Formats: sequence, C-alpha cells, structure tokens
Amino acid sequence: MAHRREYLIDAYNVMFAHPQLGPLLRRDLERAREEFLALVAMRIPADGTLGVVVFDATRDPRPVTEVGRTGRENRRGLQVVFARDSADAWIQKRIREHEDASCLTIVTSDREILATARAHGAGINRVSEFLQLAARRNARIRALRNREKPEHSSQREIDEWEKLFGKPREEE
Repeated sequence: MAHRREYLIDAYNVMFAHPQLGPLLRRDLERAREEFLALVAMRIPADGTLGVVVFDATRDPRPVTEVGRTGRENRRGLQVVFARDSADAWIQKRIREHEDASCLTIVTSDREILATARAHGAGINRVSEFLQLAARRNARIRALRNREKPEHSSQREIDEWEKLFGKPREEE
C-alpha cells in the first residue's frame, strides 16, 4: 500500500531562522505561530501531501501549574502538533515508527533529527531550502507563463491572424 507523502516541520527551528518571524516570536508568540502556519500552507505541495507542523508544548505561555498546550489540531489545512516533551523527540519518534520513512520529508536544521532522518531513509529539506520553496515555485510559474505567451507580435503575425480569423470589427 502506498503511503501518503508527509512533511514533518520542526516549527520553532524554522521560525527562529526566518528573518521576520524570529523577532516576532519573542514579542507575540501566538501571532508568530499563525503567520508561520500561513507561510507553511503556501509551501506544502498541493498534491495531497500532509503538512505536520510540530511545536514544543513547553513554549506555550500557560500558568506555571500547567504543562502547556499538548495534542493535535487542524488549522489552515495542516496538522498542528503540540508535543509534550519536545518537537525534536516527537519528530524522531514519528520517523522511527513510520512504516515507510521514505514518504517523509523532514524540515529542520537540527543535527540529531537530520541523522535520524538519514538513517531511516526520510527526505530532508533544510530550513533555508524550505524558506526558499515558494520563491522558486513562483519563479518557475513566471518562466512558464513567459514561454507560453509572447510579449509582442510582429506585423506579419498580426496579418496572418487577421487572414485566419477575419478582419477586426470597427469600433462602434
């Protein structure tokens, strides 16, 4: 049975590397998370790939008597996980327990997670590469559009089109 492709994203590892989200993370954690989820949603392939964003629950600002948010929820088409211990441990466990780790793409720059991913045959997408995905995708789309439609037509081309489709109507 073919497994669904999954991106496992070490959320804070990526957020601290982002030029705008890193500083925002220190000022407004919840807003930084929402902006991050929007950014991730744009970078996950729209081919049925599951995006799993893993946060450390211990970073959630809760009263001292609480451990922090834990569990899972779905937001922006992504599965959001608040890992009880750490995002690193959760991701490594998921890699080890997955039936076919080659279906996983791990987004992090954490050395231990990268070593686990390599050992189990999971794909790797370093943080810098992941942050550039949307820019590269948009550049490919622009290049395709530019190839498909010419910027201008010569007079000869216009004359040929008029012969094929008739003379243009006069403005009324």
